[in-house]
Amino acid sequence: MKGNSEHRKTTAWFAVILLWLQCLTGAMAGEVEHKIIDKAVSAYGGEKLLNLKHITYRDNIKHFFQMQSGYSSQGAMTQHLSNEQIDVYIDFQNEQKVLDQHTTRLIGNHDAENKTRTHRLFIQGKGYTVDHCLKNYTESHRVNFSNADLGFSRLLDPLIVRQLVRHRMHARLVDKAYIQGRAQHVLKVNDSKQAVYTVFIDQQTGYVSRLLKKHGQQLRSYDFFEHQRKGGIVWAKNMFVSTANQVVYYTDSRGLDFDPPQVLMFALPKAYSPASTDTFYDVSQMTIRELASGVYFVGKGWGYTLFADVGEYLISAGAWGEANNSLAWQQSLALFRATTGNKKPVKQHLVTHHHTDHMSSLKDIVAQGADLLAHPTSIDGIKKHLPDLPSDRIVKVENQTILAGGKVRLLDVPNSHADHNLVMYLPAQQILFSEDMFGSSYNSAFHSPNNWPSLDTYSRLKTLVSQISKLGLPVKHYVSSHHGRILGQSDIAEALAMQCG
Repeated sequence: MKGNSEHRKTTAWFAVILLWLQCLTGAMAGEVEHKIIDKAVSAYGGEKLLNLKHITYRDNIKHFFQMQSGYSSQGAMTQHLSNEQIDVYIDFQNEQKVLDQHTTRLIGNHDAENKTRTHRLFIQGKGYTVDHCLKNYTESHRVNFSNADLGFSRLLDPLIVRQLVRHRMHARLVDKAYIQGRAQHVLKVNDSKQAVYTVFIDQQTGYVSRLLKKHGQQLRSYDFFEHQRKGGIVWAKNMFVSTANQVVYYTDSRGLDFDPPQVLMFALPKAYSPASTDTFYDVSQMTIRELASGVYFVGKGWGYTLFADVGEYLISAGAWGEANNSLAWQQSLALFRATTGNKKPVKQHLVTHHHTDHMSSLKDIVAQGADLLAHPTSIDGIKKHLPDLPSDRIVKVENQTILAGGKVRLLDVPNSHADHNLVMYLPAQQILFSEDMFGSSYNSAFHSPNNWPSLDTYSRLKTLVSQISKLGLPVKHYVSSHHGRILGQSDIAEALAMQCG
């Protein structure tokens, strides 16, 4: 028994010593990380950096992104380019922050209306968004001190170093790397309140050279170079942001100032008023509405289909889906048949333009026996979706086409969103159906031209209205594949009047 007791004591002492050695090793490892972080703090300004009360950050950033193409021969998606003029004002002492961002689309499927402005404030404990088109503002609980600037300030390398100080207990030296031939400490940081991120710090200068962190599911690399100093604080004038597949941002004009900003920067525009509120149109459930005898509008969410009974058969338009092989059109057809008892075949379906989101249900549509009505420039896109579809299952539509003995009229309305965009017009019922040409997600209001949805929607609407006016086509109902709300002529007149200024 005595031997067992001695054995237990020895085991216990061994465990204590092992724990002490682990703690000692951990402390020693922590000292290395602390020294690296302390050197970075010193390099970026030391106490001046840690005691910053104000920052004004100005930049002109080139933003590269993939988006739908405006010209069908380019394919469905192309690279776009915008210039982001950034002004961020931060008051650390009073926890106030302002973002004033001017975006100019340089390359992409935009019209002349290619500028937007994002103005967000977190002041006196409240968040706001300002609309300079409508000259109003909205209090927003979603805007807080952390996100008011949409994360732009978190891409400033001196603030990355300040964050490292807060997270130093979670930083671990994991590797050594070389950037432009210079040795780098590689610190991996895993804070309980933040996602994992990795910082590369120049061993000689203490400057941040690179940051790796996830943006959604993609890993982004943020590279900092051309460091400079002002007022005792260092920052990188140049920044390059990329993923494994593409460039995201580039700038060579980042400027910082550390004097207190003017007080008026942290105030709402005096001449502006609170925005009027309107509720969103409820699109949460599948609905079916009879717009006229034999004409039904069916769908939910962001995808609606128009079914027109033209006598012996049906013609449909609208088959939007977020993913390929969407069931949206099939579900709309099922509700149409269950509600009306109409079993006539869908003989033809309109493919309005070349973007893939409007082709996502084509597999189901042709399986039901329908031929596709499409502009010749959309045929390549259709064949990518349906490589085995016989060519005689696609009916070419150019300029104006009359179907079903005049019951259906198809018009081509070229615009900035798509070089050829077909719309369906029903003369007897005076109904016009389109995709990506107009719409509103509100019960009665309309979206601001400043942000809805791709800079130039109202320009597209003007193009559409101009063409149908020249043709002398009266319209009673305007319906869109993306909107449950049906618009009348007075609504369209209101939408056309929407403009900045």
